Amino acid sequence: MPTTEYDALLDLLAAHPGADRDELRELADAADRLDTDAVDDLLDNALAREDALEANEHYWVMRTGRFAPSEYDHSLTGEWRDDSL
Repeated sequence: MPTTEYDALLDLLAAHPGADRDELRELADAADRLDTDAVDDLLDNALAREDALEANEHYWVMRTGRFAPSEYDHSLTGEWRDDSL
């Protein structure tokens, strides 16, 4: 199944947390998976759909959908469960 440009942007956000728009455009160009001219529109769409989070002009993918962890130790803190202990 081919990856959409929207999915490619979410993958970039997940791989490069805290990147700003300029960095995302550079990463998109280097990855050659999405049009650098589309980054702003895709990012605005991701923010509107709450798939991304903006803080101080830096961006992160929200941990929902395919980016969500499968288990938490505590429902409020989101701490990881360490099954090796």
